[in-house]
Amino acid sequence: MTRATSFTTLRTLGQEGRNKQRGAATLLVTLVLVLAMSLGAFFLNRNLTLGQRLAANQVQAAQAFEAAEAGLDWATAQLNNPQKIGSNCQASSAASAQTFRASRVAFDAKSGLHTPRTWNDASQVMPLQAVCVRSAEQSGGWSCSCPASGHPVVVNRAAPATSTSTATSTEPATTTAAAAFTVTFLATSVPGQLRVVAQGCTSYAGACQPGSHTQADATAQVQQLVALVSGLASAPVAALTVRGDVSTHAALGLHRGNHASTGAAVHSGGKLEAPNARIGAAAGGVSTVAVIEHDLGLSGVNEARFFSRLFGTDAATWSAQPMTQKLVCKDNCNAALLDAFAATSGTVQLWVDGEFTLTAPLTVGSAARPVLLLVNGTATLNGAVRIHGMLHAARVQWNDDGSGAGRVTGAVTSASDYSGSGAPDLVFDAAALRLLQTNSGSFTRIAGSWKDF
Repeated sequence: MTRATSFTTLRTLGQEGRNKQRGAATLLVTLVLVLAMSLGAFFLNRNLTLGQRLAANQVQAAQAFEAAEAGLDWATAQLNNPQKIGSNCQASSAASAQTFRASRVAFDAKSGLHTPRTWNDASQVMPLQAVCVRSAEQSGGWSCSCPASGHPVVVNRAAPATSTSTATSTEPATTTAAAAFTVTFLATSVPGQLRVVAQGCTSYAGACQPGSHTQADATAQVQQLVALVSGLASAPVAALTVRGDVSTHAALGLHRGNHASTGAAVHSGGKLEAPNARIGAAAGGVSTVAVIEHDLGLSGVNEARFFSRLFGTDAATWSAQPMTQKLVCKDNCNAALLDAFAATSGTVQLWVDGEFTLTAPLTVGSAARPVLLLVNGTATLNGAVRIHGMLHAARVQWNDDGSGAGRVTGAVTSASDYSGSGAPDLVFDAAALRLLQTNSGSFTRIAGSWKDF
């Protein structure tokens, strides 16, 4: 090999080595640039990712809060629903069914306190709860569970039930992605008040699935005090109270109850023209006669004022209360009255707009379930009609149809006069009137008591 050839070969090898070095350096620089760009993109997009996560959390928190607010509204509405319900919180005609209020809230007549009904979860006493779950389908709507005992149960459609499933048709069906709320009632030390606590969740889990150990993505709680606006603001003081005259030649029985201190026999703004009336105490009571007539406190007020003194509001507002059932009937109203009484539980408040007639034989109301019956017209009773509670009408007429004597245990009030050929026994019952005062009416929210903690 000549020297020239060797030199050429060495120069060629040197160029190839330098080319390889240049390629490796370029690759290294490229990798560094790519890594730097990736790191830059990561740090630039980190705020965007964080913002997206925060936005998603805010959406979930808002969803849970709105579910809790919906629970508060739903619970208040159900407390004022006079219809009996089943375990799915829907209207039920079953004999064992009760209203939402009666099934969830107990009432103590002595103290006037409303307290939540409870059940025993092993050794722990738990208040009865209700759960509602929002449907994830486009049709929307809520499915609810109001068990008479135990935790509310919801069928989870996310895990389809098999043929061996124990789920019943009364249990609401939903998916875990749907919003839900749980409602619980707490007692207070004030008669006529309740605390309503609503837990809202983004899914049927956590606090919205009582008895489970699952967790919802977001949970919110709101609570508010509700107070009972009584259907009978001020009870009458006599077995028969009329703004005008009492006029009858029948042997009308007017009794002040079983104790002399419980009330008067008759209280009228006009004259008492009842020469054959039997006035005094009921059987076993004190015979002291208590008759109040020509009272300007009655005759000196108009019909609207007389109504508001008794019921705390005007007739239109009272009849529009959610707990008030309106009767529609003309001649004989027996069936309509009994149907309305059977459709609810607890105390019953009824409104009739127009003339109203009851005919013997008929018995409605009891010591445990007195009826508050208001008639915006003449109430005509024929024969042995028996009512436990209070009857108020624009005018009262009781006729004798040969079926025997009727009876009202509680009180009768008339915005004008009382007349008729019948001889019923009208017995003042303070216990029945107190029960109507303290456990009839509608619950309403107390302003300023709302809180979300």
